[in-house]
Amino acid sequence: MNSLQVAHVRIQGTEFVFVPFSPLMASVAAGDQQNLLRQMREICRGFGLSGEVVVVWQGPSGLGYLADSRYHGVLSKVLNMSVVRSNLNKKVSSPAIVGLLAQVALDPFGAAPAATPARAPQAAPSHATADEHRSMPGIYAGARKATSNRVVTMLFTDLVGSTKLKQEYGDAQAMQLVRQHHDLVRNILASTATGEEVSTSGDSFFIAFATPSEAVTFALRMQSRIEDMNEAEGTNIQDRVGIHVGEVYADNAKVAGKTFDFNGIQVDTAARIMSLAQGKQILMSRFAYENAFQMLNGYEIDGIPEIEWRNHGLYEVKGVEDAVEICEVGEPGFAPLKPPPDSEKAKRASGGRR
Repeated sequence: MNSLQVAHVRIQGTEFVFVPFSPLMASVAAGDQQNLLRQMREICRGFGLSGEVVVVWQGPSGLGYLADSRYHGVLSKVLNMSVVRSNLNKKVSSPAIVGLLAQVALDPFGAAPAATPARAPQAAPSHATADEHRSMPGIYAGARKATSNRVVTMLFTDLVGSTKLKQEYGDAQAMQLVRQHHDLVRNILASTATGEEVSTSGDSFFIAFATPSEAVTFALRMQSRIEDMNEAEGTNIQDRVGIHVGEVYADNAKVAGKTFDFNGIQVDTAARIMSLAQGKQILMSRFAYENAFQMLNGYEIDGIPEIEWRNHGLYEVKGVEDAVEICEVGEPGFAPLKPPPDSEKAKRASGGRR
């Protein structure tokens, strides 16, 4: 009985079974490709694996995959062969893995260059159950261990006026509201494809994303949900957000309960951008702004009917050599959508390099 390895993961609340095929799949006729996908669906269902089955291969012109069209938007942002390779966590056996299916499925990584042979992934036990999947943040664990440097989209949040909150409600009720706020943030984060909570300090979160568009989407949804909470509870909790993209040093030492951390001047820059923001404001650097705008402009996000994008110009930021171009995204009538005032840590620049 032939066996093959698959990656059973969860993305944005949906379970997927990724089946790696060899580059030979690119030369298979379209009709035969669909037949192979149907066969794999039947095999995975028969083996007890739940979720949308997706066959993936590396073709001569890039990544190829077959999946239901309703999932293409999500998969186009997060899927690549390294993701599949690092998450091979099930071993599927079936007498139906024969003929053309066996040719394209049994040696998916056999085309790797001889000088750098692919490391054979460790098979999961054949009795593994369907609910033993991994979340998307876990997909990047292999990448964190492989290199000490990464380019990430960093997002810092801060709950504004926490001292005033304690004065108004008392310590016990204020702390209950903060816990409720933190639960809300983490619930939204859990629904993202690549969001990872790097650290939490008091009223602040440090979160990393794979793309600026996902960070901005998260920030907009978070601000909207916090406002819903305020209306329901009769409170006035406000968050400020800063987003920046840069290369960071990834520290994999397990310190204070964390499995990894990010450090470097780019992390400091992201934190400084957040410190410029007012309550309900989402600020970002120019690169993050341009990329998120390109992907999101014109789309309605999670029921937010209208979004505006603003460029507030250059700011001199403490500890950063060059001036930083500060931009904003937000919902009209809710977000400030105005240049942040000068502060001790940053002020509007009269000039400076971009």
